[in-house]
Amino acid sequence: MRIFRYTMVLFGILLLFSTSSALQAQQLSVTSGADEQTTAELPVMDNPAAVRELVSRLSDSEVRELLLQQLDIVAARQLEDDTAVEEVGLFTLITTNIPISIQAAVSAFPTLISGQIEIFSLFVDRLGPNGITGLFISFLFAIIAGLVIEYLVRLLTRRWRATVDVPQSADPTLKQILKLLSIRFVLDLSGLLAFIIVTQIVLRQMLADLQVHFIMHHVLWNLILIPRLFSVVLTFALAPRRSDLRLIHTTDAAARFLHNNLVSVALLVGVTLSITDLQNIPGAVRFETRIGFWFNLLIHLYFAFIAWRSRYTLIDIITGRNDDATPLERQVAKFYPYYAMAVIVSSWTLVEILVAQEKLHLIAKGVQYSTMFILLLAPVLDTVIRGLVEHLTPAIVGEGALAQQAYHSAKRSYIRIGRLLVMLLVISWLSWIWGVDFSNLDATGTGSSMTRRLLEFIGIFAVGYLLWEVVTLWLNRKLAAEKTASGVGGDAGLPGGDEGGVGGSRLSTVLPLITWFVQTAIVVMTVLVGLGNLGIDITPLLAGAGIVGLAIGFGAQKLVTDIVSGLFFLIDDAFRAGEYVNVEGTMGTVEKISLRAMQLRHHRGPVHTIPYGEIPKITNYSRDWSIMKLTFTVPFETDLIKVKKIFKTIGAELMEIPEFSGDFIQPFKSQGVIQVDDIGIVIRGKFMVKPGKQFQIRKEIFQRVQQEFDRHGIQFARKEVRVKLDGGGSAEGALSEEDKSAIGAAAQEASEVKPAT
Repeated sequence: MRIFRYTMVLFGILLLFSTSSALQAQQLSVTSGADEQTTAELPVMDNPAAVRELVSRLSDSEVRELLLQQLDIVAARQLEDDTAVEEVGLFTLITTNIPISIQAAVSAFPTLISGQIEIFSLFVDRLGPNGITGLFISFLFAIIAGLVIEYLVRLLTRRWRATVDVPQSADPTLKQILKLLSIRFVLDLSGLLAFIIVTQIVLRQMLADLQVHFIMHHVLWNLILIPRLFSVVLTFALAPRRSDLRLIHTTDAAARFLHNNLVSVALLVGVTLSITDLQNIPGAVRFETRIGFWFNLLIHLYFAFIAWRSRYTLIDIITGRNDDATPLERQVAKFYPYYAMAVIVSSWTLVEILVAQEKLHLIAKGVQYSTMFILLLAPVLDTVIRGLVEHLTPAIVGEGALAQQAYHSAKRSYIRIGRLLVMLLVISWLSWIWGVDFSNLDATGTGSSMTRRLLEFIGIFAVGYLLWEVVTLWLNRKLAAEKTASGVGGDAGLPGGDEGGVGGSRLSTVLPLITWFVQTAIVVMTVLVGLGNLGIDITPLLAGAGIVGLAIGFGAQKLVTDIVSGLFFLIDDAFRAGEYVNVEGTMGTVEKISLRAMQLRHHRGPVHTIPYGEIPKITNYSRDWSIMKLTFTVPFETDLIKVKKIFKTIGAELMEIPEFSGDFIQPFKSQGVIQVDDIGIVIRGKFMVKPGKQFQIRKEIFQRVQQEFDRHGIQFARKEVRVKLDGGGSAEGALSEEDKSAIGAAAQEASEVKPAT
């Protein structure tokens, strides 16, 4: 109980100190009993003693009531401030605060030099007699000691540096370039790290004043370490003196210009931050020099100069060295210099607005420069993503148009996934440096509940889109691999021949339906979760979907029949994509399979769409193996032994052809005489092949049989009409008109008679 009372009293003292001016005329109502209330007027509290005297006369319940009242007052004031800020438009905010900031800087310009001299004098006075000399010697000694240690580290690592310094004569791969750049980066960073450690130790040992040590520590970081660290990073990215190791697409002169000037900007930012640190010296607040305005303006103008001076270089960098950039990406690259100028102007405007509103704590650590750097770097990261995808995407699987299309589609999917990850990284980085917690915006007072829900809604859709891309990429790669392995969808258009083809695998047939189902599920779940997160009740949507599904079940029985029939056809593996089938006289290659129907492509071009519910049976010509039986009719006087030898020779020749040798299960051979009719002798031959090539091989056999028959003097049997005339072989001219009419009638009658099957 004593701990609770002490805690409540202490909390009351702190709160009273922060709100003493608002409590001078306030009435205090406390409850001293169950039904009795007393009202006390707070005295004027100008010092801590008055506060302690007031608290000593209050009970626990009175302190609790006082705290609740003050918390309500603070919450009401915060709500009024937020409302006031929300009511001010962006244009009003800019036109009101920017002139104030500029006017204050111009008014303080005459005292700029004198004010900084006074601030520096305060710093010198704090050091005491001969303090500045000792400080300079300490700082110089720390730098010299750091440089000596760094030189020793470079001597110890000279063997590894020698491997990096050798120019690459041949065209190195990305892996080799990254390896050499990483070695050089680690070596440079190790020397710099040794410099940092030694200088920090020396400064801590030689400077006893903690505040002076703190200031010099910041000066060391801002003026030496940050520019050098920036130089190491830029050397890795730009390689200003090693074109053979350069990752970006630019010239040597442009790389050196960007490296030198960006390091100069880092140095200028360090000078600005160091001068800002001097403002923290006790007594320096009264010198309002506004030097930060001029340095901030100079930094942004320098950034603008670099962006505009290197605009064509930046366009080349963002476009990249590869020619696979889309027209949209090339347009974005051309727009980048204007985007950079807009970011620079917006950054300067934001800083001046915060300064005019006296919210310097938001930019005390130079977060505006980090923000500007991140926003300017984001489009360049897109080029990095495209370059990495170009080099790291697995090699193309298979050959032909399908393999090329799958390879290009996979690359674009990797690029989209990378862009989404970069966007999330940039947002997370910006929220971290500005101290914004998206998961707790209401508690931090940085946004309303609707803003938080909207941001979460965007995050849910980003995660859903990322899941969509990853799943679609995996399924499409799997589908392309299956089709390529089975030869479906190649350059020939119809796999296997004009009138049929070998089908794809069972997985390649089902994967399109699985892809559609998974994509639909991701979209539906993302939309429902997003709407639920916005506070929309999705229960009516689910109930409505159930009612609609029930209505479809009763009102569209034919549709349900088609879907169920198709499901069982796929379960029974009755057909696959690419197979040649016959559905009640409709023949064609299975070109597309949907949830309700299948599409057959006839070998002459027409596409037949057949609902599953209308398929009584399917004849599949592309499953396992196929036997083709071919019949030939020869005259009665033909030597059948010779015909049999011709068939055997043709079968042996076809087995030697590389195009067909791997497809035969049994070679083409004669089956002998199967029928004798009034025209001639019917001979049959047969062969067994893998599905897909039977029709093409059949055409080749027909052509070779005709050629061999002509070479051996064998004619195919033809229908003939023989007329026997009485009187013994009269010449044609001696025929009477009655004879000619009789002969013509007999020939016409013979041509109309169909042979028996």
